[in-house]
Amino acid sequence: MELKQNVWVYVEVADGKVSPLSAELLGKGRELADARNNTLVGLVVGDEKAAQDVISYGADAVVVVNNPELAAFDSVLYTKAVEEVAKKYEPSVILIGASNNGRDLGGRLSAAMNLGLVADCIDVRYEGDDDTLTWIRPAYTGKLFVKILTTTRPQLATISDKIFRGNGFDDSRSGEIITETVDLGGLKAVQKVTAFEALPADVAELSLEEAEIVVGAGRGVGDEEGMNKVKAFAEAIGAGFGVSKPLVDNGWALHDIQIGITGKKIAPKIYIALGVSGAIQHKLGVQDSDIIIAVNTDPDAPIFQFAHYGIVGDLFEVMPVLEEEIKKMKA
Repeated sequence: MELKQNVWVYVEVADGKVSPLSAELLGKGRELADARNNTLVGLVVGDEKAAQDVISYGADAVVVVNNPELAAFDSVLYTKAVEEVAKKYEPSVILIGASNNGRDLGGRLSAAMNLGLVADCIDVRYEGDDDTLTWIRPAYTGKLFVKILTTTRPQLATISDKIFRGNGFDDSRSGEIITETVDLGGLKAVQKVTAFEALPADVAELSLEEAEIVVGAGRGVGDEEGMNKVKAFAEAIGAGFGVSKPLVDNGWALHDIQIGITGKKIAPKIYIALGVSGAIQHKLGVQDSDIIIAVNTDPDAPIFQFAHYGIVGDLFEVMPVLEEEIKKMKA
């Protein structure tokens, strides 16, 4: 199987399983490879247990890099390992998930190989007839989206999560698993994991990523007091609470609970947007929600164009009605 000049996905593995973000990227990589009749190659560093799963998620081949020093993620060592493999196989593109480790690896790999890097992309596609990819990412804190082309090879980018959903797992797929032992040039791990014990998570506030119902507060709340009333509504119905970008810009809330492509991307069963206008960066962060309910006094608010249910009215008058109905639904 020819592995050069093809689409590659750097695959992160946790507890012997492909990470959800890497599974998403393998789905997108499969789409890109099929568009040019290319091979999709998964690159796994230090953990070969998930190699077959990488194939089940769409890869035609998996390159597993083995070295005792790569047992745990070390950004310097992993960069060296990926660099050596990339020099040998000359991929056309490497997709890297924009996780904490992925961002670290992407930046270091870009510097080590003198490559252009497009960070935190939300989409990628072929728009011409050659192998040049068009990367799309938010700019000016999500106020617009830009198209970027890179002239270096391999084309390198980190890609955000919860964008390319729906990649299926097919354990009937077959592919080639190749083991590579790279020369790390005498580099040694700064630290080694000698034992690992999973501890139960501390009881915390309901997270936006895990909540089945999420309430979002937008500019329509009026002021910080209004935002806190929406937060109290969210707590009353057992929902996660987040805000749109303007409320973070005003200093009323931390960026940690900002909903949108420049904040957190969510996919709850129900998303209730109260006073949210529905700018494009917010839409891209919530569009995978099963049901979107929007309340806004402006009948022309953009959010009504993609919400499943819309209520034109005062959010503070609507909240008690919604609370009563949701509590009946949960009873």
